[in-house]
Amino acid sequence: MPTPKKNQLVGLDIGSHAIKLVEIEDTKKGRILKNFGIIGLPQDAIVEGAIKEMEIVSSAIKTLYKNMKIKNKNVVTSISGYSVIVKKISIQKRGEAELDASIQDEAEQYIPFDINDVNLDYEILTPPGRRRLKRREKGTRAIKA
Repeated sequence: MPTPKKNQLVGLDIGSHAIKLVEIEDTKKGRILKNFGIIGLPQDAIVEGAIKEMEIVSSAIKTLYKNMKIKNKNVVTSISGYSVIVKKISIQKRGEAELDASIQDEAEQYIPFDINDVNLDYEILTPPGRRRLKRREKGTRAIKA
């Protein structure tokens, strides 16, 4: 059984009508598309961006993986739609506990939903070598449950 390489990546796109899967390898010469596959979905599996038939969608993903003989589980995907909000903010540098509270407070200004109805996540965007900065940029994401 082949072992997935760290320089390989699988891209997964779950669309309203089909699921697409690509396998990319990062080489010294650049990125190479190693594999591509697409599988259609029934009309009612995904409605207005929401997965209504989880079993059908997960089965389609497994089928693509099997048919394409992909072993790599290093997958990237994106989430889009009305209920997804991504916002770049800048706040003062602080400890982790204070940071969590600050992100929550800051996010409430931008999210048009009850903050208790969303899954909130963030990522520090300032490069690690630049820790002397007084402010850190954060990528904040909220998804309405």
